[in-house]
Amino acid sequence: MLSKLPRNLRPIAVIAAFGTLMLVAAACTDDPEPTATPQPEPTATPEPQPTATPEPEPTATPEPEIEESELTDDEITRAYINAAIDLYEREGREAVLEYYSDEASLDGDRYMVILSEGDQTLLAAALGWLKVIIGTNDRTNPSTPLGKLWAQATPEGFWFELESYDQETGEQIPRRNLSVLHNGLIFSASHVVLIENLADFTQAYVQKAIDRYETEGLEATIEYYDSFESVDGQFYLFLIDENDIYLAHPIFPRLKGTDIKDVVGPNGYELGKEIAKATEDGHWVEYLWPNPESLREENKTTWVKRHDGLIFASGHYSADPTEPEWHGADPEEYTIKYVEDAIARYEEYGLQPTLGYYNSIASYEGQWYLFATDENDVYIIHPLLPQLRGTDIKDVVDASGFELGQEFANVEEDGSAWIEYLWPHPFTFQDAPKVAYAVRHDGIMFASGYYPQPDDPAAHTREFVQEAIDRYER
Repeated sequence: MLSKLPRNLRPIAVIAAFGTLMLVAAACTDDPEPTATPQPEPTATPEPQPTATPEPEPTATPEPEIEESELTDDEITRAYINAAIDLYEREGREAVLEYYSDEASLDGDRYMVILSEGDQTLLAAALGWLKVIIGTNDRTNPSTPLGKLWAQATPEGFWFELESYDQETGEQIPRRNLSVLHNGLIFSASHVVLIENLADFTQAYVQKAIDRYETEGLEATIEYYDSFESVDGQFYLFLIDENDIYLAHPIFPRLKGTDIKDVVGPNGYELGKEIAKATEDGHWVEYLWPNPESLREENKTTWVKRHDGLIFASGHYSADPTEPEWHGADPEEYTIKYVEDAIARYEEYGLQPTLGYYNSIASYEGQWYLFATDENDVYIIHPLLPQLRGTDIKDVVDASGFELGQEFANVEEDGSAWIEYLWPHPFTFQDAPKVAYAVRHDGIMFASGYYPQPDDPAAHTREFVQEAIDRYER
């Protein structure tokens, strides 16, 4: 009988039957009036309504994800670049260039720069000032200061440090940059470096040089640290022997063979003597010095350590947010001012402090430096070519044969003169047209000059060469 009931009612029927048996048993005992047990009304189980399977919502291509927990700043920057390379491999060149030209690609203070290998045309960047020059290489090609660093990108990655302009604060801030070469593209990204981290990096850079000396010897160490290959952004090593004589300096090689104790800062600070006090424990020295990246004189903090009698030293820079006075100045007016300032320094401090300062690299102001001769026309100041000191300026002839030295020697007491000639540029060491201003004061000839930038460099070069030929013919 149960089999004829709906499946969902069978348990109810069993319970009802069991209840009936119990009532019958009770009736046999007490003989009550029989009563009918009400049967429950069957209820239909509602059939489930059919539901449509929801279609998945379309999702955009996920942005490259970077797991940042427990990673160092260097590791996060490398992961940021790896994510860009992964996107390139998945979706191709156009997709990666489009994404990293959009502000959505920014990751905190990190941003991507993508350049072509070779001519280093800027292909992608999300920062405003960089976006303006996408498609050009005027400021990124291998001949520019920053371009030279990008050109060293390798598949494994090349690290370098640089100062970057902060658009919000107007200050120069240190950044550590990684550039990776991949399939004809240079992927470059950087992060802000804290000053305390710069100090750690500086000490590590010096220790690395000491380790190289221990494993490869002195000659190999000098050869390496005299090369541009050893320069890591603002970091480079200068090496000094047990007698405090420069052995290596990749930025200013003309310092080699000179005594560091003779180097004086622009404020008269005898920084060379402080560096010469280096011990095996090492110490920090702070002073003003030209930054190889900005070509500006900036505050430098240098770690100096003596090892095996030698002094190993390197430092990091803290840029002054204010522009130097010479930046953007009229070159002729600034040349006059530079010479007049030198004469004023001589009047205030005397000859020896003046010689110490202007014979040091610290006296450079952009392209300006001082050269001077005594009353006998013998060089007493020349920081660019120290080998000239002690020689007669009247013997100096430029590459075209012009006897420029005689012209300087002709400047009379309290008189002045402008003289044009060819001379090595302090940044390139290549001969270039120079315009110098000379004044004789107290028997000393003080002079400085600038390197003019012609409106039409090609035409100017042709004209200058023709003048040299004409001079030769005469």
